[in-house]
Amino acid sequence: MELIKNPNFDFIGKRKIMYLVSLCVIIAGIISFVKRGKGNFGVDFTGGDILHLEFNQKVNALEIRRMLKDLKIANFTVQILGKEGREVIIRSSPGTSDTILSFMKQKVGEKNLILKGKSIISPSMSKTLMRKAILAFAWGLIGILFYITIRFEFRFAVGATIAIFHDLLVVLSILTLLKKQIDTTVIAALLTIAGYSVNDTVVVFDRIRENLKKTRSTDYFNIFNRSINETLSRTILTSLTTLFVVFCIFFFGGEALHTFSLALIAGFITGTYSSIFIASSLLIDWHRVKPHRFKL
Repeated sequence: MELIKNPNFDFIGKRKIMYLVSLCVIIAGIISFVKRGKGNFGVDFTGGDILHLEFNQKVNALEIRRMLKDLKIANFTVQILGKEGREVIIRSSPGTSDTILSFMKQKVGEKNLILKGKSIISPSMSKTLMRKAILAFAWGLIGILFYITIRFEFRFAVGATIAIFHDLLVVLSILTLLKKQIDTTVIAALLTIAGYSVNDTVVVFDRIRENLKKTRSTDYFNIFNRSINETLSRTILTSLTTLFVVFCIFFFGGEALHTFSLALIAGFITGTYSSIFIASSLLIDWHRVKPHRFKL
């Protein structure tokens, strides 16, 4: 199925403009990230308290969040559990669980509230989680670099890896600018985005390889541009079908999946954008600096 008939867009020619757009988003995200400091991270990575409460009737996460704002606690999240909507998980800054519990009892009445669990995530545990998350990304990128080097060439592998890194930075920048916290669900979303991004990029690279084999020309600018145009319909259709599902999760999945689905939406759009404008463009610019004959 062709969404766009015989597209002939100059994607490679617009690469410098796209570089600038990406750079602006990433720089804005870095500035916001530095300003927020620890506020960027959820309890999973900073340490804190976790309360598991059960109410005698269905509750609304938004209402609980509004009530807790009166306590002026720096960081907290509210998650509704179960089909009945009576159980709540509250993650908050260290040493705040007793204050929150007393406050909730005053608001709803002690008889209407049951404490089902109370735990603490220590700073050492949060550092371990952070370390494991960074290692997961590092090993994932190394694996992708190794795989694409074998399947294509080293330059293709570097281009794909930088494009993935670009996607992750853009998504983190968007979350930071929207004042969303990074927790374990966001890490899961980022790993998913990395896989999606490399899949989209490999499709474009496959078409580039096919077109390179059909000609002895070294006019890589036109070959790459034509290859991107030939896979454009497939790229857009894949993006739209995945986004449809993720938008359903975003609107109907509840508060617990809101940041997760938001990260996926930003990531899938950015992954599609980078497979068109970033990955192949990096190879062209590398070739301009240091000419190379691709032998695929």
